[in-house]
Amino acid sequence: MASQAIRRKLALAPRSPGVYLFRDERGHVIYVGKASNLRSRVRSYFGSNSGLSTKTVRLVAAVVDVEFFIVGTEQEALVLEADLIKRYKPLYNARLKDDKSFPYLSDVQNEWPTVSITRRRLPDGSLYFGPYANARSVRQTLRLIRKVFRFRVCSGPLVGIRARACLNMQIGLCPGPCIGAISRKEYCRTIDQIVLFLEGRHRDVLNSLVAEMNEASARMDFERAALLRDRVEAVDLITNRHAGVTALRGDQDILAVAQDEDSALVEVFSVRDGRVMGRQDFPVEGTGILNPPEVLRSFVLQYYMGVAKIPPSILLQHPVADASLVRSLLSEHRGEKVQLVVPRRGVRKQLMDNVANSVARQLVLLQVTTGRGLQLRDAGLKQLKDVLRLPSIPHRIEGFDISTTQGHEAVASMVVFEDGVPIPSDYRRFRIRTVSGQDDYSMMREVLERRFRRLERPGNRVGSSRTSGKWGAGPSLILVDGGRGQLSAAVEARGQCHADGIPVIGLAKEHEYVYSESGPDPVNLAKDSPGLRILQAVRDEAHRFAVTYHRNLRDSTAMVSVLDGVPGIGPVRRRRLLRAFETMDAIRQATAEELVEKAGIPPSVARLLREQLGADEA
Repeated sequence: MASQAIRRKLALAPRSPGVYLFRDERGHVIYVGKASNLRSRVRSYFGSNSGLSTKTVRLVAAVVDVEFFIVGTEQEALVLEADLIKRYKPLYNARLKDDKSFPYLSDVQNEWPTVSITRRRLPDGSLYFGPYANARSVRQTLRLIRKVFRFRVCSGPLVGIRARACLNMQIGLCPGPCIGAISRKEYCRTIDQIVLFLEGRHRDVLNSLVAEMNEASARMDFERAALLRDRVEAVDLITNRHAGVTALRGDQDILAVAQDEDSALVEVFSVRDGRVMGRQDFPVEGTGILNPPEVLRSFVLQYYMGVAKIPPSILLQHPVADASLVRSLLSEHRGEKVQLVVPRRGVRKQLMDNVANSVARQLVLLQVTTGRGLQLRDAGLKQLKDVLRLPSIPHRIEGFDISTTQGHEAVASMVVFEDGVPIPSDYRRFRIRTVSGQDDYSMMREVLERRFRRLERPGNRVGSSRTSGKWGAGPSLILVDGGRGQLSAAVEARGQCHADGIPVIGLAKEHEYVYSESGPDPVNLAKDSPGLRILQAVRDEAHRFAVTYHRNLRDSTAMVSVLDGVPGIGPVRRRRLLRAFETMDAIRQATAEELVEKAGIPPSVARLLREQLGADEA
């Protein structure tokens, strides 16, 4: 029931477009809304409760004051609504979590531009790319472009020419403008290619690199041509890896939302130039009284007002309210027409369903593995105890996975979840010692034997949640990535080490089947059950950890094997080269004189090394 003060304000409410603010007893803004007719819209809250949701009733009960802002048009009201939500962060409005701190990549404008991470967009003439969902994703992007393109990483203007290059140039991360090793024209051409790359214009990048490579070759600058050839190959590899949405043309974003009690997750799946750029998940708070279309509408307004460039087409999982106004606002911000499309059939609908399934799973995993999912984790752990017939709640789950390429550089990972939350300090990595060839079962057996034998040492206690030495406590459940074969290998390893008190299960990827020791058939765990979500989180983390270790080891081994094949390079000279240059790209780009000076190898060996690496002399 509205108070006397609110009823008086409702009687005087204008019938024009505008924005309304609801305040609580402390004067805090708890909700911001827009309307084409303020009186009609706001009065609808304070009539009968029959048409209102439970959460909206809760909102209305907390309102003690109403404030109106009159504007000229509905579009102006839409802009003002978004600005006020960003300013006040009302409890009952959908809002991007920590939106002020979303990181961007910035093309810093000065005589020798560079690319850096920033959390503030300033009107300084710089180009901004983002926002990115978190600092980790923006750092990954920055590392990627530093591998493909070389640009200076120091800040501030360059003053004069230095006598010596910095370490970044020595390890192949900078072209050395500070020592005059590159002209400003050539350097700015690289920055232009980086901008095209970050915009998703991969074809334009390749065309530019190929033209520059041919130009360098024509003037017999073969060292420069070889460097550009490597860039072409790197860009082509990246774009081929992300290709796969051949039915989609041009630039577009695909948006889907998953929602729980009080928060939501929106996934932005970006396609540029017909190729997948990647996907990002953005947390959205204050969604308790909103339905998914309203969450999407709020996200679109807040997110796209902060992006560097809006794509011409945005595919939405749900139709949003005020679609024509939102479309008009985005078009004005972009400077060209923007389409809002809700796919109903065909490839677009199939892709939208895939994105929707992905974000729904990510939300559940987020609930399971973070502090706010305590009830869900407790329910999942109890479900695992009951369904798997475990002797106790599996407070500590250890997950194992194997990563190898045709049996080469085989490694394994062990990850640890305590009460459903990952404990990275207890993660461990293994290099396979006794198995040759592609034999996943034997590899899993070896790794589990090594783990179980650790439990035989004093101080380790099965199922304990306390830390026992550098290996942590003993597990209350072990999960192996795989089906019946991997499970059998793990059980055999357990028997060899007399660790029969530790339950072991397997989780197969293809159908998400869970196998236990109780029988040949999979355990009955529903696809959306909290117990299965915990197991999936453990399995996925073990896979990620194993693949990362395998990739790093494979790259390092490849580098060593190339050097070992050069006559005159033994263990000592190999270590000198790796210390001096760190990467094969840096060694490949070094001249014979630099190899001699920095690594202390004889000139004849330096020439042989360059021939082995296919580095042509200019």
